[in-house]
Amino acid sequence: MKKILIVDDDPNIRLLFSETLKMDGYDVKIVSTGSQALQMIFDNAFNLVILDIKMPGIHGLEILRKVRENGNKIPIVICSAFEGMKDDISIKSLGISDYLVKPVDLRILSHSIKKVFAKNVTQ
Repeated sequence: MKKILIVDDDPNIRLLFSETLKMDGYDVKIVSTGSQALQMIFDNAFNLVILDIKMPGIHGLEILRKVRENGNKIPIVICSAFEGMKDDISIKSLGISDYLVKPVDLRILSHSIKKVFAKNVTQ
């Protein structure tokens, strides 16, 4: 079973994404802070991370940088209300797998996750 980590400071988003992805058959863990996210990513074997950008404490992009600097190539899907950052080349250069803009249609979320996993199987 594929393991997904959801990182978002909004409890409603965490619950909604978690329940949706559990129904899709994934093992889902949730955290609300950047420091929790880094600890979970470095201490566990996840197949994918869904990451918010704007969070208290450690910013989502800083989490992404630290994960990549550590050599971790885990697929990361950014899920943020900042639509203008979707085409930001500096974010894409950090190796994100997808960028979804909130509010996210749950069917699009599920499709994005399946697409990321399908792409990673063929590589």
